[in-house]
Amino acid sequence: MTGPEGDVRFAVLGPVEVWRGGQPVDPGSRQQRLVLALLLARAGRPVGIADFVALLWDERPPRSAANIVHLYLGRLRRLFEPGLRPRASGRWVAGDAAGYRLVVDADGLDLLRFRSLAQRARAADDPAAALAAYVEALELSRGPCAGAPELVSRPVAEFEAVDNEYADLVREAADRALRAGAARVVLPMLRRVAQQRPLDEAVQARLLLTLSATGQQAEAIALYQELRGRLAGDLGIDPGPELQEAYRSVLRNGPPEDPPAGGLHIRPGQLLPDLPHFTGRGETLRRALALIHGRAAEGALRIVAVEGIPGVGKTSLATHLAYRVAGEFPDGQLYADLRGLDPDAAPAPGEVLQAFLHALGVRGPDIPESDLARSGHYRSVLAERRVLIVLDNVRDAEQVRPLLPGAPGSLVLVTSRYSLAGLVATHGAHVLALDVLPVDEARELLVSRVGPARALADRQALDEIVDRCGGLPLALAVVAARALARPGPGLAAVARELHDAQGSLDGFDSDDPDSDLRAIFSWSYRGLSPAAARLFRLSALHPGPDLTLPAAASLGGLSTRDARGVFGELVRSRLITERRPGRYGAHDLIAAYARELMLGADSGAERDAAADRLLLHYRRAAYAANLFINAEIDADPPAARDGVVDESPGDGKEAADWFAAEREVLKAVVRQANDRGRVYDAWQLELTVQGFYQREGWWQEWATVVRECLNAADSAADPAGSANMLRSLAGAQFYLGNSALALVLLERALVIFTELGNASREALTLRNLGEVSFAVGDHDRSVACHHQALRMAEALGDRTAQADVLCRLADAQYELGRRTLSFETIGRALTLSEQLADDVRRSECRLRRAQLYLRERQFTESLADWTAARDLSQAVGHRVHMVRARLGLGDIACAMNDRPAARAAWLEALALGNDSDPQQAEQIRRRLAQLGESADGAAA
Repeated sequence: MTGPEGDVRFAVLGPVEVWRGGQPVDPGSRQQRLVLALLLARAGRPVGIADFVALLWDERPPRSAANIVHLYLGRLRRLFEPGLRPRASGRWVAGDAAGYRLVVDADGLDLLRFRSLAQRARAADDPAAALAAYVEALELSRGPCAGAPELVSRPVAEFEAVDNEYADLVREAADRALRAGAARVVLPMLRRVAQQRPLDEAVQARLLLTLSATGQQAEAIALYQELRGRLAGDLGIDPGPELQEAYRSVLRNGPPEDPPAGGLHIRPGQLLPDLPHFTGRGETLRRALALIHGRAAEGALRIVAVEGIPGVGKTSLATHLAYRVAGEFPDGQLYADLRGLDPDAAPAPGEVLQAFLHALGVRGPDIPESDLARSGHYRSVLAERRVLIVLDNVRDAEQVRPLLPGAPGSLVLVTSRYSLAGLVATHGAHVLALDVLPVDEARELLVSRVGPARALADRQALDEIVDRCGGLPLALAVVAARALARPGPGLAAVARELHDAQGSLDGFDSDDPDSDLRAIFSWSYRGLSPAAARLFRLSALHPGPDLTLPAAASLGGLSTRDARGVFGELVRSRLITERRPGRYGAHDLIAAYARELMLGADSGAERDAAADRLLLHYRRAAYAANLFINAEIDADPPAARDGVVDESPGDGKEAADWFAAEREVLKAVVRQANDRGRVYDAWQLELTVQGFYQREGWWQEWATVVRECLNAADSAADPAGSANMLRSLAGAQFYLGNSALALVLLERALVIFTELGNASREALTLRNLGEVSFAVGDHDRSVACHHQALRMAEALGDRTAQADVLCRLADAQYELGRRTLSFETIGRALTLSEQLADDVRRSECRLRRAQLYLRERQFTESLADWTAARDLSQAVGHRVHMVRARLGLGDIACAMNDRPAARAAWLEALALGNDSDPQQAEQIRRRLAQLGESADGAAA
């Protein structure tokens, strides 16, 4: 693969390879190669950060995993484009909300070239041209995808899917070559795949036939004997029908004859029509095919269950998948809609069995009367057949079991809104959990439905419709049909209707009950118990992106035990889905349906009571967590209330993890409380969250949330709220580098706290004034403010506040030349922190003293304090302190001329940071530049 200077080519059909300007380029370390391999295997489809993390670390990722992934992605971008500026996206790796993808075409990636050739081969009418395209495609492979066996020790679904895709094409090519009398051209590729897949009977059968067709009958016979022994030894089974028939053909020294056109049995063809514009789902289809063919190689009954929320396209996917593999099941296809959402209309198992037996050619008099006997007869009929069976709209595993074949030759595809865990446990079913479409696939679906000319005539309307449909295929199909029914472009009018609907389902009405969203959602809602239906409606009050079981219990006024059963019913119905372990949410359109139901069924008083319980739940949980994070924030302890379930972390790590998981939710709850006029609750909740923002470095988010609370408190004439929010906003502005504004805000807060007689808050504000005065260079005022704050803290007996003041006073004293006094002061602060057993304050004291020692060039003492601060902050998970400690360790290493140690420490600091403090990241990059290196370790 060659190209002009700057052109980049990739290969993943074998070990990962990269060429730039026609010259090979080293893709980097093993983990960096894995990141690139996943991008290549997805072949232009998005890869989320979570997918990279799972690939690199499986179930035990480090806390900084996401940052490390970003580091690898940055290195790859600069590998492809050496002159790329830091943080620039570049030409080859694009990122958006869906994840990261490689921007490449068939000329730049062997996998896409392979697929293009495969498509050409399948479409070719001329046998010679088809075979030539097959061979050209197959010759692109240099081994297993990404060289996975050497790159990663465990199976990776994306790499296995590519290998399965290659094996599928080898089988197709072998069949075409055998029919054309040109078996020899595919023999090398067939040998290689057969060696890699020793238990794939379909591949092995074709190798037997190809060897025989090329005059190597003795080798074919020996191979079969070896395969039979391997299957017996490894799996305890005999060769399957396909392999046995291939062996008999070898013994006859000819290919197996095609069955007569009519066959010995009736061949039913009951599949629903495939969608003419089926788009997307490429990764899911590849995974499904890999599962189907993998189970075939194991000689087991193949059951694939497609699960997902209403309207997500389960039936469409199962139908399309069925057509993809129908050719592998020569005895026909069966289909039944089991109507699991409507128990009154669901057919009895005996009815379905009778219909299936009729379709398979069993005469009416020969069909048994009892369901049990019918099921047994059905299995007997299928024992010698290979049939594809689609069971649609299944309620549970009990509906499916009587309809399962006994022999392994058939395939069963099942669709359901409900979890079919019982089918997995008892029959080894594989589950495909179908999610909404990513943005690019949703756009592709809409374009395919309305036509490129109409869709691309108004890109803004197209994007708005895609956004409001939330990736739900049924919603996209409804609006596409509406657009097609209008004269002219149509999309702009539909976009306006969706906008005017204000998040309701009015924009998705349809005359067809099978495609009307309200009707589709109602099928699941009608099956709920009254308690689950009520909780589903009230879930519309939750303002955040997801919720936990305790939050749901509080919303419904339920005990944890009762909520578990009720909430479990909602999850099983797929009206609520588990997005992450322990965190649940509804699709935006399902949430809109819940809101419509709530407004019609639940009184205003009921809604207000539920919202109040939810707010109190988060206030109490945040208060409990904040006791471990920043107990000096003296928010009022929220009172307990019946119907509100508490969450109480056991230690600082659990508290930090709770805040991290609830970060987006808490932001939304604060905003909702302000909107509902619960101003006091809103700013009290903000007070308990700000400690987390401070330790994690979410400065801009902190400023945004507190500004909303300040505006609400001012409007409500709540002086305590205004003063607390002024002081909090000053903290956010200080960390954002706006020290002058922070001073103004603190002075306003100090006046109000003094008027209110709140001595503890007055002392805290004076300490803040001292710290910010130090930052702007007013060291005399800093000392004065700190001394005044210290006197007040001592009068109040607040030892925690004393430790904080002393720690910061030491810096100002040092700047005024009182160096001995400075070290004495910070020593007092550290002693107090030790007595309080407060690791956060111990690490703060160590960080500040380490800096003073560094300025004194007392390197040994400085190094000891930086190291202690690193260990303390790591133990409590204080991100800001963790970054500061590594920055300091790099500084001391640099001062001691240990450049490798400095580089390692600064790179760790860069990986631990977050996107909220770009100034800090730039400071680290400047430090690395001083070493003559860039952030990714390359020469600057």
